Amino acid sequence: MAERRALIVDDDYANRSIWDLMLTDHGYDVVMASDRTTGAEQVSSDISLYLIDYHLPDGRGSEVTALARKQAPDAIVVMVSMDDDSDVIREAMHAGSNVFMVKPSSPSLIRELLNDIEGGQVNSTMRQLINRHGRRTYQG
Repeated sequence: MAERRALIVDDDYANRSIWDLMLTDHGYDVVMASDRTTGAEQVSSDISLYLIDYHLPDGRGSEVTALARKQAPDAIVVMVSMDDDSDVIREAMHAGSNVFMVKPSSPSLIRELLNDIEGGQVNSTMRQLINRHGRRTYQG
């Protein structure tokens, strides 16, 4: 089986650590960045899963998302944010996110998402929103 790689871009150490642990448990080789600039430098066509925070200290995660979508069109891009604003969600989806997940998210919800990605229920053409109302197809 080919090695699966993931990039986590989040300025919060605790968030990066939780995602890193979960992704490692799911067999991913994980690369991490704490800001937009470093995240953009790490974007690569061999990364199959991106977890990107929207609010970064030097810009918006949607900029990294757009770059990831261009360089790795088949990758799954998950935008995470505490911001449940419809304009933020629309921007993330327009940039190429497949999933917009509102933080905080329970470990069981994160595991469910990873299982769905691995099982093919989430793919690079789908758009989903996960917030306090549950999980549903994004209707932009």
